[in-house]
Amino acid sequence: MRRLRNGRGAALWIVIVTALICSVAAYTMLMMAVSQARRGQFYANRTKARYAAEAGLVWAMQRLWQAPTNFTAGTTDVTVDGMNVDVIGACNPGPCTLQAKVMY
Repeated sequence: MRRLRNGRGAALWIVIVTALICSVAAYTMLMMAVSQARRGQFYANRTKARYAAEAGLVWAMQRLWQAPTNFTAGTTDVTVDGMNVDVIGACNPGPCTLQAKVMY
């Protein structure tokens, strides 16, 4: 096997390995940034859905307060800030129970 004189050509391998390591590190950091952005959007959507559900419940309670006989049991669709809120009410003899479901 031929020996390289004075380490000639070794710099090329060092540059290639260093570039490969930097590329892997940059790709990893990019994927972590994308993941954090998606996670932030998920939490923002979840918070928005929670507030929309609470607004749907308030709407149903006000409707019940104004005209309890006109409130029909079952599902009532309400749109709050572009999100569809399903308010499910069950008014048996006694107190009414309300639930709100939001899909985002």
